[in-house]
Amino acid sequence: MTPPRHWEDPANALIGAALLMSPWLAGYAMVQVALANAVIVGTLLFTVSVGAAVIGRPWVECATVALGGWLLASSWTLGFDDAAARWTSLLAGALAMALGAGALGTEWRRSRTNRPS
Repeated sequence: MTPPRHWEDPANALIGAALLMSPWLAGYAMVQVALANAVIVGTLLFTVSVGAAVIGRPWVECATVALGGWLLASSWTLGFDDAAARWTSLLAGALAMALGAGALGTEWRRSRTNRPS
């Protein structure tokens, strides 16, 4: 088995799994739009992060950053007012964006140093 290219990818996979379970753990499963957002985006974040660990292409890291950005904006965009749902979305989004951006920066530096002159 090949180890992941970045430590950020397994961390983002864990964030995706935690986000997927967060409506029941944080107690906002009755807020339907927040529940759907957490389940859908948590599943996508987990899947994309596992893919990023295996594939290791910059576009996959960009997808992680985009999902983090959506999580940051989703509570206002979708209009859910539950405090636990909002804070979970904000925290997961900030972490996913930061970790995805870090992995993307590493990929960018790696591609610049491996380029033939």
